[in-house]
Amino acid sequence: MAKKKKTSKKKKLSADEISRRKIKRDHINFVRSVFRNTGFRRFPKLADKEFTLNELITSDFDDVYLYENILICLEYTTAKSENVAEHLKKKKIVYDFISNDPEALIQALSSLDEEFKEAISASYNSDEIIVRNVYCSRYDFEDKHKKITEVACYLDYPELRYFKSLAECIKKSSLAELIDFLGIALDKLGVDGKIQTHTGSTNFVATVLPEANSNFDKGFKVVSFYIDPETLLRQAYVLRRQGWRDSSSVYQRMISKAKIDQIRKHLKSKQRVFVNNIIATLDDETKLLNSEKNTVDPKVITKTEIVTLQLPNRLNTVGLIDGQHRTFSYYVSNPDDDEIAKLRKRQNLLVTGIIYPKGKTERDREAFEARLFLEINSTQTNAKSDLKQAINRIVDPFSDESIAAAVVEKLGKGSGPLAGQIVRHWFDTDKLKTTSVVSYGMKPLTKTSGKDSLFYIWPKPEKDELTQRQDTDLLESYIEYCRTEIDHFLAAVRQSLPPGKWTPNRKVEGRLLTTTVINSLLICFRMIIESGNNGDIDHYKKKFANLSPNIFEGYHSSQYAKLAEKLFQSHF
Repeated sequence: MAKKKKTSKKKKLSADEISRRKIKRDHINFVRSVFRNTGFRRFPKLADKEFTLNELITSDFDDVYLYENILICLEYTTAKSENVAEHLKKKKIVYDFISNDPEALIQALSSLDEEFKEAISASYNSDEIIVRNVYCSRYDFEDKHKKITEVACYLDYPELRYFKSLAECIKKSSLAELIDFLGIALDKLGVDGKIQTHTGSTNFVATVLPEANSNFDKGFKVVSFYIDPETLLRQAYVLRRQGWRDSSSVYQRMISKAKIDQIRKHLKSKQRVFVNNIIATLDDETKLLNSEKNTVDPKVITKTEIVTLQLPNRLNTVGLIDGQHRTFSYYVSNPDDDEIAKLRKRQNLLVTGIIYPKGKTERDREAFEARLFLEINSTQTNAKSDLKQAINRIVDPFSDESIAAAVVEKLGKGSGPLAGQIVRHWFDTDKLKTTSVVSYGMKPLTKTSGKDSLFYIWPKPEKDELTQRQDTDLLESYIEYCRTEIDHFLAAVRQSLPPGKWTPNRKVEGRLLTTTVINSLLICFRMIIESGNNGDIDHYKKKFANLSPNIFEGYHSSQYAKLAEKLFQSHF
């Protein structure tokens, strides 16, 4: 009688391994959803498929995508920060070679997959293909590692989550912003198998309103015109607070899928144009033409008149200040919606555009747009403190509130006791919210006056020049000083407390990273400064040597000062 063949039991995975696999799987799915929703085609046969570039270089990519003439080679990693450098060093050789000889990559991949070969050669010559090596890390890592290979495009996790949310909301209409992020100019992007050698411009009939009628400052012109949603979708941009653009100059909220869906439903059922206008700023190269099609200098227009507005066909030519949801409700779905597609081509969106006087700096423009946005939204429920703080940093970076907000941001980004513990992104959960910390704890501590502020003990000889509100280097120096001093103070506190309690995680009983605790500690720090008992990190460690977590129990948000006084009296 034949013996039954023993079947080997599948090794049971540990909880830690299950968690790691889920993180990796979710990360890959996030990236794939971004490129899928924006219209890219994935080639599964090329995923993790080894290829040879020359006799010395053999490699593979985790995924390969194609859209028109854009070839995306993706690398996913869930390695921790300390292991990213070694991974990038291995990829540097491949990335550098591809950067110098992209055709070699196209040939290598084509030899491995007939579908890819057919797709990439169908409409474009190999020298028209734009290759982007995109490196996607699940975890933050130090910027210095990105210098290992600067030809890579780094789609970091916060930016990935942003594009995932955006692409889920507006599908293929998020493509324009994605290719902008990838550093690809609109005139280099192929459309239906053709490259536009020059972008030119699009003309619209417009009405110009001079300063006397608009009451804007001298040199500002206001133009009103109708534009088709298709053009606006392609050329508009929004400075969203949780986006990928410079965090110091953005303020608008994330786009809401529920609101987009609601407006889109209205469009399909009513088939009717919106009667309220969209507020926007227009690119510097926007031209106004008279009836003879000659360019008109905006500053000579002194009365309301009809002109031809010539808008350059480029990305980022229309900055949406108000109306992003109305604009993006016309998004291109995949597959597209026939009813919306028809509406998208009609010239029926009313835009009020602002043309700046010549010579306005980027800083001036940002401040103007931020003020205007706040004016429009100040009476609405979404004009919350965090929005006002974000806008104030643009409008008045030297104000006490702006300095406080900048210090809090640095504490969250650095390597100190609050690093990674502060809300920085819209998807952050169980982290310390900063609005009240800025207003009630940090602002009084970092203000530029008073004997209880860090400014009072700042040893910078020329510190009084900061009140002239002009020297940005001096401002940055003060912000960094505040960050260092507060890091040292909080590090001493953390060392004396159970490490498991130093967390904002609500699931941890007796957690100590709460708004109440942090604000109370910052107020206590002010008392220490005013009493002249401040010092270095070792000084604070000695003072807090016997600090008990029980001292924080029973206090609530309205009792910051009371808890601070108790801390001060007990230890100083």
